[in-house]
Amino acid sequence: MARQLHAVVVRLAVRVPVNATGSLADGATRVVERIDAVSHLEDVEVRGVQPGLNDTVVELHVRADLTFDDEGADDALVRRELEGGVGVRRVDEVETVDAERTPVAEVG
Repeated sequence: MARQLHAVVVRLAVRVPVNATGSLADGATRVVERIDAVSHLEDVEVRGVQPGLNDTVVELHVRADLTFDDEGADDALVRRELEGGVGVRRVDEVETVDAERTPVAEVG
């Protein structure tokens, strides 16, 4: 069975442990990358930080490519997959985007 690519822009919050290596953005990115359906992330942007005793909640805005066995993958399925990820606190927004992005031209 062929796997189907579903490209989305997502706004979500994830928990990053206080002892995680790298920056908060790196830690938050790793949390999302560990989700089975996520195949690629780009344009990761930190939108907020909420420090806690044992972890820091990082709010992200990110473009993600997810792969599914089901051709009927929709935003609701994407939301469920992301919400089921370890360390994901909440998924605020999911919007389907064109999987075939045009490369940005470099100037200079």
